[in-house]
Amino acid sequence: AVVSTQSTGGELFLEELIAQKEDLSGVFAFSELWEKITDGIPQPEVSIGLQKCKKFGIPNVMIEFDLMYHKIDYKRFDMDEVCKYIKEKIDWIRANLSPDSLIIANFRDFTNTMKYHPDRVWSVLHYLATLPPRERIFGIAYEDMGKALMDHLSVWTKAVRQEMIDCGWEDGQFIFHVHEQWGMMHATNLECLAEGATGIWCGVCTEGAALGHADSCTTILNMIRLGNQAVQKQYNCKYLREAAINVTKITTGRDPDPRTPIYGDRALDMLFGFTYDAMDEDPTICEGFDMAEFLGVKRVVRVTTMASGEMIVLKLRELFGEDGQFTEELGEKMRTQILVNAKEGRKEEYNSEVGLAMLFEQAGGRLTPAMVHAMDASNNPHIEGLIDEIKKEWDEWDGRDQELDNQLTFDNFYVGFMAPYFSCYRCMDSQMGLSALDMDNDGMIDWFEFRFYLMWAGRQYPNVKTSRELLDKAFRYGLIPAMRDECDRIRSPNKS
Repeated sequence: AVVSTQSTGGELFLEELIAQKEDLSGVFAFSELWEKITDGIPQPEVSIGLQKCKKFGIPNVMIEFDLMYHKIDYKRFDMDEVCKYIKEKIDWIRANLSPDSLIIANFRDFTNTMKYHPDRVWSVLHYLATLPPRERIFGIAYEDMGKALMDHLSVWTKAVRQEMIDCGWEDGQFIFHVHEQWGMMHATNLECLAEGATGIWCGVCTEGAALGHADSCTTILNMIRLGNQAVQKQYNCKYLREAAINVTKITTGRDPDPRTPIYGDRALDMLFGFTYDAMDEDPTICEGFDMAEFLGVKRVVRVTTMASGEMIVLKLRELFGEDGQFTEELGEKMRTQILVNAKEGRKEEYNSEVGLAMLFEQAGGRLTPAMVHAMDASNNPHIEGLIDEIKKEWDEWDGRDQELDNQLTFDNFYVGFMAPYFSCYRCMDSQMGLSALDMDNDGMIDWFEFRFYLMWAGRQYPNVKTSRELLDKAFRYGLIPAMRDECDRIRSPNKS
């Protein structure tokens, strides 16, 4: 673990760890090599970070320094002076913290220095690598702010590691850290590990300064995917995904972005129907590492225009259980309906219980009790209040036959609710459309059948203010399209 001694928050965290009697023997703290700079020359005082390490009993230190800092006159304060300062701090740490302290020297501006003054990196590196074996530190660290190309960093990594080996420092650690900037951080991380870096220093999730950094969860699972078995022996790899999610929540107060690789909510989605179908025909076609299987996590089917009918049926069974209507034939009709909706500009989602139930009904299915229950549980109090207002109007029409049974005749439903949208009750389109609402084919419109569309409208348009506006949304964007679909099916019964 690495903690900061540079902030009040870091101190409070350390005090909490100490109060809980946590073992700090494996903890590292960041510390500046120098803090005060006078007339272009860093001053040799012991940094605040090192003083706090002593105060809190932290034995291991990552000493950070820059070799291209604009306030330092490197002509007067040359690399010999830098190395002298490093050795003084190494001796201080071993005398004041622990003779067995793990010390890491971090080349904080590694990329810029390698680009403009590689000789400075070589000078400090060579000094550290040629120290007598008993005086050598644990290793060196380097970082990139996301600016350098992967090819450049890989060459630099290989060169530095080779220098360490040539100097007899094979057991020295060489750890890398990269920030996000151009979308290449994870690939860069893996490339540097392949070219000689012995590890990475980072958080378990990507949260961090600016756009974040390449995290250990993503890196380690990629290494496993590529065949690395050593990390599985070192870490509880199956818990990494959950740890990354938890740390993200603690850090940001919210879940990871759903599209975050590895530990985002949608990272394990089963998305492409053609891949699923191909695997069904030949299970070996997509052989290789399966992250969901490795983590023991169930894949989630994502219903999109790319999903197959079979995948849609899997989603139906996943959300609503088994039902005789859930056939591959109906799944294909639902897939076709998705394309029809997209062509008509109807922007709907199909992965929630409500969204999938609506698509199911549009494709000719009859709502199951589980679907109705899902609709009941989905609305917010405001929408429920608007639906209650519409229900009062419904009951006025329902009571005309002296019996409140939550059912209206086609005539009463047309006059009470449908007339503003259909000019002729006796017209064939109106009659066929009404049959779309008669889900149980009993010649009546059931309140629960009608309420389904009201609830859908409330979910799709949660900002509606009045019951009339909710009713209008339900008709225009839910009922009328469903009625049109029903008319098309009746006119063309053989059309798939």
